[in-house]
Amino acid sequence: MVAWRRMIATALMAGSAASCAPVGSADPRTELVLWRNQVGLQEEAATAALVARFNAAQSKWHVVAQSLPQGGYGQSIVAASLAGRMPCIMTVDSPTVASYAWAGHLRPLDAYVPASNIAQIIPAAVGRYAGKTYALGQIDAALAIYTKRSILASVGARVPTLDHPWSGAEFQTILERLKAAGAYRYPLDLATRDDKPSWWTYAFSPVLRSFGGDLIDRTGLASAQGELNGEPAIRFGTWFQGLFRKGLVNRKEPDENGFVKGRSALVYSGNWWVADYRDYAGKDLLVLPPPDFGQGVRIGGGSWQWAISRTCAHPDGAGAFIRFLLQPDNIAAMSDASGGVPVTEAGAAASKAFGKGGDSRIFFDLMRRFALERPATPAFPTIANAFTAAMRDIMDGGDVRDSLDDAVDDIDGAIADSPPSAKAGK
Repeated sequence: MVAWRRMIATALMAGSAASCAPVGSADPRTELVLWRNQVGLQEEAATAALVARFNAAQSKWHVVAQSLPQGGYGQSIVAASLAGRMPCIMTVDSPTVASYAWAGHLRPLDAYVPASNIAQIIPAAVGRYAGKTYALGQIDAALAIYTKRSILASVGARVPTLDHPWSGAEFQTILERLKAAGAYRYPLDLATRDDKPSWWTYAFSPVLRSFGGDLIDRTGLASAQGELNGEPAIRFGTWFQGLFRKGLVNRKEPDENGFVKGRSALVYSGNWWVADYRDYAGKDLLVLPPPDFGQGVRIGGGSWQWAISRTCAHPDGAGAFIRFLLQPDNIAAMSDASGGVPVTEAGAAASKAFGKGGDSRIFFDLMRRFALERPATPAFPTIANAFTAAMRDIMDGGDVRDSLDDAVDDIDGAIADSPPSAKAGK
């Protein structure tokens, strides 16, 4: 109870500090408070620059931005909502959009951002719930396989392309050849040292979908039965367990630098590592699509997105700011500053790094072609926790079918016990 009161007090202080920010006594503009999670210095600076440009470009609205610590950001939103001190504009993490929308923290964006604008955004960067749009990304992320051209050549492996990715069998053969060659004790790094459900669902549920399974039946979002424990999911779990049983992946790497330290030949990770890997491998670096395990290449989608609070007194102004953020030049400015992947074709075209011929174009192409959103349901936290627990049990040698059945029981039980309004589909 003390901790919860402290969160409410923090939210009240943040809201009060932002709402009291001076606009100038003669300034007739209406103030709009903005909250965002604390991020890297480059992204913080880019956000500040965009806020300044918006404020200077029109005479009706004045955005006042404040960053809150990411570790307690979600609790701050809930606490501010309970205290009636929500900001007008805020960032929300994609997996939380459905929960926030269902709980009444967010306002639908459909009346403030034209459908034609939303249609230009990569679907995985659009936060939807119960048929409405509640959040929109400006930048996103993309997962890939990193390796070196010389490593593939050492085992006679071809370089896959977006149109012709490795099959699951081909990928397995490459890993086993690298293991047999003796240069790498564990050829593949899957970052399993990160035990957060956010990573496990983002990284591995798309692989499950490539096998033909899923976290939940998406037609009604009411049950995981047959999706998370069906035969495709069993094949996925068996393959995943085999990676550790055969010594192809280390259960827990000592640090996150296995690739740059030469411990692993391939690493499955996101665009946020590309600068380090380029410094390490130079022109030998390859950024490749993940394998196709039968149902196409799949990668996770959905990062931090912009939303309008339900209690915002001036949603038209907040909508004007979000529309401003989604202009191609502004998407490109954020992408080039932060390394985040632009969410529209026009934004990518305006970007130095992600435009055609740019050093990071591959990540935009990966996201555009293969990114999938996570299930848009308030039950997602339960889904993420259950899936992660099952996969970690499988990694440690647990029975695949039993582990997945337990996850389904947890998910379906939580959905059955939830209020009817929380069961709404997308």
